[in-house]
Amino acid sequence: MKNFLLTILIGAFTIVNANNDCFHVVVKGDNLYRIGIKYKTNEEGLKKLNPNLSPSLSLGQKVKVPCIEGEQYESVAQKQPTSVSQPDEFQGNYIYHSIVKGETVYNLTRKYGVSEAQFFKDNPEVKEHGLKLGEVVRLYQRDKSSEDEIAIDGYFLKVSKTSKLNPFKVDTNKLKDSTYVNIAVMLPFLFEQNVEFLKRFKDEQDPQLYKKTRVFLELYQGIKMAVDSAVKAGLNAQLFVFDTKADTSEIKRIISSPILKKMDLIIGPGYTNTFVYAAKLLKGTNIPLVSPFSKKDQVIKGFPNTVRIIPSEKSHFKAIGKCVAKNYLKENIIVAMENKSNHAAAKIIQREIIASSLLGDSSQTVIPSIVDGYTAPIDSLKEGVKNIIILANNKEAFSSKLTAKLIPSSSKFEILLFGLDDLKKYKNIEVDYWDSLNIHITSSSEIKYGSPLADQFLASYFKKYYAEPSSSAFTGYDFTLLILNELLEERTYSHNQLVGDSFKGGIRDYRFKYNGDENGISNNSVYVYKYSNFNFIKLND
Repeated sequence: MKNFLLTILIGAFTIVNANNDCFHVVVKGDNLYRIGIKYKTNEEGLKKLNPNLSPSLSLGQKVKVPCIEGEQYESVAQKQPTSVSQPDEFQGNYIYHSIVKGETVYNLTRKYGVSEAQFFKDNPEVKEHGLKLGEVVRLYQRDKSSEDEIAIDGYFLKVSKTSKLNPFKVDTNKLKDSTYVNIAVMLPFLFEQNVEFLKRFKDEQDPQLYKKTRVFLELYQGIKMAVDSAVKAGLNAQLFVFDTKADTSEIKRIISSPILKKMDLIIGPGYTNTFVYAAKLLKGTNIPLVSPFSKKDQVIKGFPNTVRIIPSEKSHFKAIGKCVAKNYLKENIIVAMENKSNHAAAKIIQREIIASSLLGDSSQTVIPSIVDGYTAPIDSLKEGVKNIIILANNKEAFSSKLTAKLIPSSSKFEILLFGLDDLKKYKNIEVDYWDSLNIHITSSSEIKYGSPLADQFLASYFKKYYAEPSSSAFTGYDFTLLILNELLEERTYSHNQLVGDSFKGGIRDYRFKYNGDENGISNNSVYVYKYSNFNFIKLND
């Protein structure tokens, strides 16, 4: 049963009506991003032409687009439906069928074994307007496999008759083969609970998943595709998948198994607390342990064999400090806290700016002021200079309230507000605020459309799942491919292979650094972006 598939679309053409307006007819593989690229615009441009446009496109939907000079169009008046049969498309629990001459609801429901009630439920427009030649209808198909063989992913995680997790047929004899790289994935798939959910919702095309397991399934998709790529490139590798069930007793059982001692790389567990638990048990084994999602220092502190992929908040604050020191040392720099609990973050920013000022010109030491509350930052504003306000608190309530209070002052003072990338998510920070306050944000992840690695993964993922990969899938692919590429030349992993070099990924870049002999290594690649005219412009390399 497929759970990660979007609507399947067929056919492809662009039309122009009598008013010379141009329309794109949604086809297989389309989304707003791809349509925008085709017609030299973007998602915002499409929404201006189509005010009610949503990201959920429908088969055959007409989307108004800019008319491109030299583009070949079909006239609506000349376009007549034909009776040429289009091949059926089967995805999820539905067949997508193109209507040909002579077909009726009765013979369609008989042919595909669908009740009329189900047919009209899935195709309400047919009930209202009747069948039309060339129209595409959805025909529900019940999964004929037994409930014990329901799959969470199309190719991944199947339940055997003994209800044991057995996603891959691995060859344990190859564990003795030194030419093979053995990779363990330990993530909280909560497989048994998901099977129960899928049984309960098996008649839906997109069944619910248990709690927050989707991100780990998507992460795994990326990991698996990276391993497949590395194998095609010549790496002998085996993948062993374990469901930790988000349970420390299960993690202990997995780590105690003889097979885990043969692993050359372990990805996971997924949560900070379970990762730390596993790292304690594996300390001294020298098996590298990769934390895929945690930003916390706990996952590397005291565990020299660990790797943290996601930059910490400290790395984000340091990136802001370096950017401000490079560009605004002569301006009025204010570090804003909500209260004393933010003092550690504020000191990181302040120290970074002081250190940079000393390196640049020892005769000029710049010490940014640290203030707390909502009134002090406004009282610290000065005329005739740029006022650089850096948020040392990343909480939504503080960030939203302070930005709102700064707006009235933005007409009198020149303000540049710096914060972390979470600012983009905060609903109370109005679009107008971004321009008025010259907001700058840090970010360590951005899908790099147009880069070879990102485009290759996008194409491969879409071919497999008829959807664009989530950031979790991209993350899994990125870091796994990075590490396995290092193992292509030298089979044994070492932190030295990563530290000191810069790596360009499809969703983030990687600059790993040592954090002392007793700690693991961490990725510290963070960029600062300036918001301008609905775009984010990268300021640092």
